[in-house]
Amino acid sequence: MRRVLRASLISYLFIIIGFSTSFGFAENLLPLIPIEARSNGKLGVVVKSLKTNQTIFEFNPNLLFIPASNQKVIISVAALSLLNKDFRFKTIFYSGGEISYGVLHGGLYLKGFGDPTLETEDLAFAAEQIRMMGVREIRGGIVVDDSYFDRVRYGRGWKDKWKGDAFSPPIGALTLNHNIFKIHVYPTKIGGAPSVALEPSGTYVKIINNAVTSNKKGGLSAHWIDGENTIVIRGRIHPRRSSQSFELAVGKPDLYAGGVIKKKLEERGIKVGGAVSQGQVPDWARTFYIHHSSPLPLVVNEYNKESVNVIGENILKTLGAYFKGTPGSWEKGAQVISDFLIGIGITDQFRIIDGSGLSNLNRVSPETLTDILQHAYTDKLIGRDFINSLPIAGVDGTLKKRFQSSRLEGRVLAKTGFLDNVRALSGYAYTNSGDVLVFSILANGLGWKAKEFQNNLLMKLIDCCNGSSYKGN
Repeated sequence: MRRVLRASLISYLFIIIGFSTSFGFAENLLPLIPIEARSNGKLGVVVKSLKTNQTIFEFNPNLLFIPASNQKVIISVAALSLLNKDFRFKTIFYSGGEISYGVLHGGLYLKGFGDPTLETEDLAFAAEQIRMMGVREIRGGIVVDDSYFDRVRYGRGWKDKWKGDAFSPPIGALTLNHNIFKIHVYPTKIGGAPSVALEPSGTYVKIINNAVTSNKKGGLSAHWIDGENTIVIRGRIHPRRSSQSFELAVGKPDLYAGGVIKKKLEERGIKVGGAVSQGQVPDWARTFYIHHSSPLPLVVNEYNKESVNVIGENILKTLGAYFKGTPGSWEKGAQVISDFLIGIGITDQFRIIDGSGLSNLNRVSPETLTDILQHAYTDKLIGRDFINSLPIAGVDGTLKKRFQSSRLEGRVLAKTGFLDNVRALSGYAYTNSGDVLVFSILANGLGWKAKEFQNNLLMKLIDCCNGSSYKGN
């Protein structure tokens, strides 16, 4: 009798909270759902078997959630599908005139086409190539052109307090070092102002150094002055400390890149006459040198493994420019993504705002994410590249320190997602029975209990399923 009552109660609970799965498995998984999520829309879960194509477990599968960095799953799959695997971002140097006796007349133009992986070393190599072409002087300055994207630097739904933070830099078609630079502060004698160095040099950032070297307690801070290209450093640094460093987002990405290339040219003995300025490459300018990024799969690998936000934004705007015309924008890119999803049979349950997941206006359902993950896994053209880009539990990326020395280590490949009160995890779990499960766990408003639920559910899932039932431990 007790068994009958228990089964009836569980069946009733399934109906009132929107939970469904196969009987037997449900008995073991239902208690894992936090009490706070059983009667509202704070949690959504879908788990499917890629072997049987059947849903193993679902809870609020069609509700829309803020996905945080699980947004990167959508952008990655679309980009790998729409752009061929040999696609490379480019950055082009143009000459404004002829080279005569080592002098480049008419200035040097630098145009970005959305490469989110351009680094200082790449500009140093470009400067060396220019020197090897016989250029010893540039007259007319350096003009930077990021017109391949629109001039909207921050996404809709990004918080104002994030401006200046390294994880949310301004977006531009001419991007360098993820649009981040470093400030190194070194102590001097007690009572003196510490010395300050910028990395890379030539960043066109002004520093107001109000800090002091002191053996008193306290710390340092570095903050942008609103509306200016100036950073103020305040506080104390102990004389016995070797240094203290900060990472900050740049203010103007294009001028940042222009300042660094000017510095690298000068370091190689090339005189640059004139300033770094913003503008557009004229029709008559000639291609002088082209830098290409790594192939797209390697870019996506960095994007997902390390959850680099700027890569997603540049990919999204590049998709907009590539398929909808320049300048690339968030809106054009979002339309390209939407068209792609509709093309693979997903007609609703998503809203695309940005490419990183920083926007709190993004929305997606767990079912949509699992459908996208299933599509990627079974697509022979992109499957391997996409799966290889996901962090591996206990091994690398944003999951390196999670699930170490547990039964989940190496058996879960998934994209993490984290914002204020948003916890998300979506990917693949490889079971002891030889099945591959695709899953999406989205939580809005559960705090630390969301992570606990993710851990507990995944621990159960790797023992799944041997058919449609689950006996538990």
